[in-house]
Amino acid sequence: MAITDTELQKLPENPDKSIASVGKDTLLYVAKEKTGSAGTDADYSYVLVGGQRNSPVNSSANSIDASHKTSGGWGSNIPGIKSWNIAYSGLQIMGDDGLAILEYAYRESKQVHVKVVYPDKSYQTGWAYVTQFNKDNSHTAVATVSVTLTGQGEISAHDGHGYDHDGFLGNVRHVIHARTYVHDNDL
Repeated sequence: MAITDTELQKLPENPDKSIASVGKDTLLYVAKEKTGSAGTDADYSYVLVGGQRNSPVNSSANSIDASHKTSGGWGSNIPGIKSWNIAYSGLQIMGDDGLAILEYAYRESKQVHVKVVYPDKSYQTGWAYVTQFNKDNSHTAVATVSVTLTGQGEISAHDGHGYDHDGFLGNVRHVIHARTYVHDNDL
């Protein structure tokens, strides 16, 4: 017995609608020009950095030793100064404005304003120096570029998920699995 198209369309669906984010849909942009004066992300005109393969946002805090004599012989550490970087890798796309801006910023030691846009249109922004700009021109593969963007100050938290623009969790409790966001000013 063969199953019909109508029967296939009636197959049950998973009630859990949480969906993983697809990395290919997260894109790195760099500011090309300042268009306003309010001091917000909307004041910049961004261009896509072409040829992207990966652009992970790495955040870390240095570890400060907080061990003491009464800690039972165990070490104790607390987070210290936070930092972030983006380790971009991609293809060399000839004539790409985004790559041209990054290479210029590297050569001239200028900061760039970057924006990482996620599939749900939330984003993170921050100022960074280009501290590494490498071109790999193998004779057996496509030409690639790797760039390290080292953050200067704070990178913003995701916009649109209960975070304020200063990067703090603004009185919001997240229940990620159920994909609900409960706002509670009394937390």
